[in-house]
Amino acid sequence: MLIKRVFWIGLLVLFCWLCTIAVSTAQTNSIRLESRIDQLESELSRVRSQITRLESQINNPGRPVAPVESTALPNELSLEEQFDNLATLAIELKLDVRELQERVSQLEPSE
Repeated sequence: MLIKRVFWIGLLVLFCWLCTIAVSTAQTNSIRLESRIDQLESELSRVRSQITRLESQINNPGRPVAPVESTALPNELSLEEQFDNLATLAIELKLDVRELQERVSQLEPSE
């Protein structure tokens, strides 16, 4: 009877853990989608601005053409690379915190 109870408790814990991972993954995907939407909205705004400038040039052919500035830097990381770097830093930070917690627990006197 005890083995059945331990089995069901273990199964419940495993299920909760899997649900937590699924929710975390969904939140991560949601953040990525929101970021991508913001990026696309920004790009759309730049394209609209360029279209307006081109229409203005067509309507006023004698007017000098102003060069269009590129907003992307050559050394700029893609959004996915930035996210991967952030995830790596978060994992490293978590490991450092665990290590510090272990060291503090060793230094504290046992009660």
